[in-house]
Amino acid sequence: MKHTLGKILIFILSSIYLYAQSNSLATFNLSSNKINPYLKEAVEIKFIATQNDHEDVMFFFLTPIESKEYKIVLLNKQEDDIAYHNKKTIFRYLLFPLKDGNIKVKFNFTIKVASDEAVAQVYRGSRDNVKWIETTNTIIKLKPLQLNVKKLKNDTELIGDFKLTSKLKNDSISTYQSANIRYYLEGIGYDNFTIEPINKINNVNIFLDITKHFNKATKDGYKIQREFNYALISKKDFTIKAVTIKCYSPKHDIYYTLKTKRYDIKVKNTDISNLVDTDEYPKNNDNFDTLKDFLIYLTIFLIGYLSGKIKIKYKKRKKHYDDIKQTQDAKELLYLIINKYQDKVDKRYCRVLEEMVYNKSKEKNFINIKKEIIKSLSF
Repeated sequence: MKHTLGKILIFILSSIYLYAQSNSLATFNLSSNKINPYLKEAVEIKFIATQNDHEDVMFFFLTPIESKEYKIVLLNKQEDDIAYHNKKTIFRYLLFPLKDGNIKVKFNFTIKVASDEAVAQVYRGSRDNVKWIETTNTIIKLKPLQLNVKKLKNDTELIGDFKLTSKLKNDSISTYQSANIRYYLEGIGYDNFTIEPINKINNVNIFLDITKHFNKATKDGYKIQREFNYALISKKDFTIKAVTIKCYSPKHDIYYTLKTKRYDIKVKNTDISNLVDTDEYPKNNDNFDTLKDFLIYLTIFLIGYLSGKIKIKYKKRKKHYDDIKQTQDAKELLYLIINKYQDKVDKRYCRVLEEMVYNKSKEKNFINIKKEIIKSLSF
């Protein structure tokens, strides 16, 4: 009995000591601007630590514990030297709850204390003799921040305040051309989402390139500027239907929708014999950037080079693809692939050929690309 009472007494004294030590070193406070946020609503978390023990130099370190229940990122860390051996540090985080109900946001908090002599030793000696500051570390267990997350009443695809605009370059194209349309999404909110301004369209090949122009964390959420560049190719007239995107604004507590425009595209049939000409097409930089073009050309070159170096025994089909061999330029080859081989030829070749047609780029690679297409069809 005495032994048990002794253990309890030691535990109580130890707890009081740790509590006193924590308060003797520093005071700290963990708070948030919202305690009842909606799912995926931006929450700003603030942690303030102020030095109490002024005998030595003090450093504060705060690390959030990762969880599937939330996404959290550091916004900024502000360190203020109020006076000699008197430091105040403010941590600000952006958090998005990913689960409704009660969640606990946990942190690891460490106080590192170093003497003036230990700090001074870092700057002594040569550059090759630099060493870390020797510190006494104290790990403090913080009480978790509790949030009561509300479930959204309706299904939503975007959380935040956004606007969506679009621009179609030309609503009348030839069979060998692509209809180019750009959608521009801008706003502030949760940045992890998947939206499709254009759904699948029968008998239409759709190419998409997404560019993230801006994605910056703020206390109100992520500031977002995202661009969706589409290139659509078809042999017949087609319609890009309007799409409705469901959204919720935590700031205004309203559900709203973003609706894209409907576009009707006219496709003019062109005789393949008319494709061999010397017309100059205006340069179009909307479809693919320079880096992607370079990587595509490099990939094609490596495929050709490695296939020549590595001897692979395979049985060739009887087809010799004379129609492909007889094409004279990129426009004629692109037209042939779209009309006859679109399900058999890798789409990356179409993208390269498009660049040749519209931007007159890398014309000297036409023969090599034609060989690679025939080789890929022969396997």
